[in-house]
Amino acid sequence: MRRNQSVAALLFLLAGLPLLIPASPGARKKDPPMGMRFAGIIQLGEDVRASILGTFGPPDFFANLHSVESSQGTTFQNDTGEVRFFPPRMTLVLRIIGPLTLDGRSIPSAKLDPGLMRGLNLKLQWKRGMKLRPVREFRLLSASQANLIDLENSGRPMDGWTYEMVLEDSQVPVTDHLVLTIFSPENKLLARISAFL
Repeated sequence: MRRNQSVAALLFLLAGLPLLIPASPGARKKDPPMGMRFAGIIQLGEDVRASILGTFGPPDFFANLHSVESSQGTTFQNDTGEVRFFPPRMTLVLRIIGPLTLDGRSIPSAKLDPGLMRGLNLKLQWKRGMKLRPVREFRLLSASQANLIDLENSGRPMDGWTYEMVLEDSQVPVTDHLVLTIFSPENKLLARISAFL
């Protein structure tokens, strides 16, 4: 379990870990982030776990975005100047891969329960400080199953599910976090993870 959590934490840190580069006196400019991501572990049953990785678009919004830190705080900029808000329409591709053993390895020939995976309920909320508010409009476009290759486990096939969705909201500050909550078809909480720049 610790290895699995360590792998998820490492993926999350690598996705958002920018290097500091001096920009000007009193300010430091970071390398462009790879984007905003979800990463974590979902407990699908008593002995069934899987990993989660979610990536956001549109790619052109994140491509040249970088943060600048100064004594006044952190701001975000791209090639045209300061960026204060997320785009009004964003995409999210969420992948759930497993099942996994407690040490994070795939289980050969094992599949995630299709009924459970098709029936997952996803909820997205914006978080500012301690306050949560719903995303104005959120649509799940597709949920599909595909065999993937476990590169850490001798190239064995493993089960994967991909969920493609779109969220629409206006004037959301780039300093807000996005919180994804996943419930079972019976409305049991399975995972809650956060993404931010």
